[in-house]
Amino acid sequence: MTTEIAVINRLGVALAADSAVTIPGYGGNDKVFDTGDKLFELSERFPVALMVNGSMDFLGVPWEIIAKEFRCTPPQDAAKITIEQWMERFLEFLSTHPTVIKPDDVRRWQDGLIQEELDDLNEHVRDRIEIIATEDGEQNVHHLLQRLYTEAMTERIEQLVHLTPLKSLDGLVEDDILPTVRSLVGEIGSDLMPFDTNEGQREIFCRLIAQRLLKSLDRFTVTGLVICGFGGKDLFPSLCAVEIDGHVIQRLRYQQSHNVKIERGEKEKGTGTAISFAQTDVIDRLLKGTDSRFIDGARDFIKENVSGSLEQNFSKLKLKIVRSDGGEIAASDMGGLLGDLIASQFESRFVAKLRQEFERKFNETIALMPKQDLIELAEALVSITAIERKASDDAGTVGGPIDVALITRSEGFVWIKRKHHFSAELNPRYMWRRFSKMLGKESDDGET
Repeated sequence: MTTEIAVINRLGVALAADSAVTIPGYGGNDKVFDTGDKLFELSERFPVALMVNGSMDFLGVPWEIIAKEFRCTPPQDAAKITIEQWMERFLEFLSTHPTVIKPDDVRRWQDGLIQEELDDLNEHVRDRIEIIATEDGEQNVHHLLQRLYTEAMTERIEQLVHLTPLKSLDGLVEDDILPTVRSLVGEIGSDLMPFDTNEGQREIFCRLIAQRLLKSLDRFTVTGLVICGFGGKDLFPSLCAVEIDGHVIQRLRYQQSHNVKIERGEKEKGTGTAISFAQTDVIDRLLKGTDSRFIDGARDFIKENVSGSLEQNFSKLKLKIVRSDGGEIAASDMGGLLGDLIASQFESRFVAKLRQEFERKFNETIALMPKQDLIELAEALVSITAIERKASDDAGTVGGPIDVALITRSEGFVWIKRKHHFSAELNPRYMWRRFSKMLGKESDDGET
């Protein structure tokens, strides 16, 4: 994981990213490296940058390689397009690059998604078996497994069907993907589930995978891509971010997460803001007054205590809840409804108002910040998260050197702080090759 910050106002955008990269290991033993590159200059000519978070590769190709390949072949209309269109061009480049989208790599990714879904099903059924064995001791294991797996798959499909399809797969439906899924599942053979599946059960599983491909990005392999800077005709900076994971039916799987456009006007909404990516809890507490862990905990506390208190006191006082038609409502049911209502109002009214007020004050200040203050704030926000992680039981998923850059319309992309794996003083020939190419001169070894 990581923490990345973009602090943006009318003058420009300051970017900061830590260097920690977590590599999942066997047996739950993850490895953390503190030298990962996550911030890149996306064009040698235009003021545009790319930040990545989450998975550091796509179908086995590191994002660093993809970003630098794109930098060598910028869009032909780069001088005219907006930042949102820069993102579109980058994704088009990714989907059509002959060395990135390889059938074997796509197949491995699809197999991984199927295995993840099988693992989730297995875990869900194991929990249900333990409950049933405790309650009634059902003995017919084969029929029990068939029933539980079928129920679990059906419930999961019902959940996914109601989700909005990924925007990048707009126009695709379940039937478009099922032939590919049937082929993949068919090759698994009899090892699909811990019992002999029939045709109907395999078809339900294929529907589940098809819906998962159309709807869900909830995987470890998801990458956050952030492109920001100045479009060709933009006076003020913009930011566009997507979450991307995999490839299906010749199309990328991604969805937009942020689209920020700075507007003119000293005190208008949208003239300045700070946006955090990946691990956002620490920044949310600072910039929004609270984070999702507090909100979730408070919501659960309200539900549990309102429901429990009402049921306990009604029982103690021997009170009943009677409907207008004379029917009785159980105190536990009424307590549950009341707890849900109060928790919902707590989140929609109190928390929303609190966050709005905190964000408004910060954004008003950010809108007026000079460039140096934008830089300092971006770096400080990443540092705060890293320090908080060191003081907790976290495995060090935020840390290492902080790369910092500033993008303005006049100066373009400028590094403020940057780690590097070699010294410029020790590599004069590299520096000559690099800068002679930029200046159109020929180096002494014949390169231009």
